Amino acid sequence: MKKAFTLAEVLITLAIIGVVAALTIPSIVTKYKKMVTVNKLKKFYSIMSNATNLAIAEHGPMENWDDFSSYSNPQEVQKWFHKYLKPYLKIIDEGTTEYRGVSRYTVTFADGSVMLLNNWAGNTPDIDEETGKDNNHVADNHNGLIHVKYFTDSKALKDENMKSCVNTFTFLFYDKFNKRYSFQPYAWAVNRPENYNREYIRNQIIKDNEDGQGSQMCAALIMLDGWEIKDDYPVKF
Repeated sequence: MKKAFTLAEVLITLAIIGVVAALTIPSIVTKYKKMVTVNKLKKFYSIMSNATNLAIAEHGPMENWDDFSSYSNPQEVQKWFHKYLKPYLKIIDEGTTEYRGVSRYTVTFADGSVMLLNNWAGNTPDIDEETGKDNNHVADNHNGLIHVKYFTDSKALKDENMKSCVNTFTFLFYDKFNKRYSFQPYAWAVNRPENYNREYIRNQIIKDNEDGQGSQMCAALIMLDGWEIKDDYPVKF
């Protein structure tokens, strides 16, 4: 006579499977999200670095490229992008997007990720009569100091979905401590070569997040870690 499982034994087995799944599935999902994010970041860095280097070979050093008449000028950024970088990139869409209340120039890639470019300086002084401050940030011009926000998907453009260091990362065309132009992860807080290391950048990310502003330096940490999001990554996925 064959012995069958009792209902109690079946229920206990299913309960154990459910507990194990509840413990392991979130970890598997998180690991997958990290892998997808890193792959997109690495690909984006590669194609943008290649495009920048090809444009430099054709047009000369970036410090001699066209500048901007005013701060945060999406029309001139688009013209700049079309002249220098677009010939070396494959994009499926472009336009302007309202990002934190200001119009920005954006480019969409085939994988659904989005690049936002914004110039943080202009070469024409715009002095505030009350404060005497130059609204064009001409003192830190650096050929427009173009910031690049990279969103792993278009949904991240919305404030409610945007999460720094998870689906939103920052790059820059200017290397502050080496005082040279190249496409690289944002690391503006690093003003000395000896500080461009994992510990300094990770601590800066933690400090940024404690201040409640999110950090722009996470792509630099991921690159330093060999394009990997390690267990001590200071932002939760």
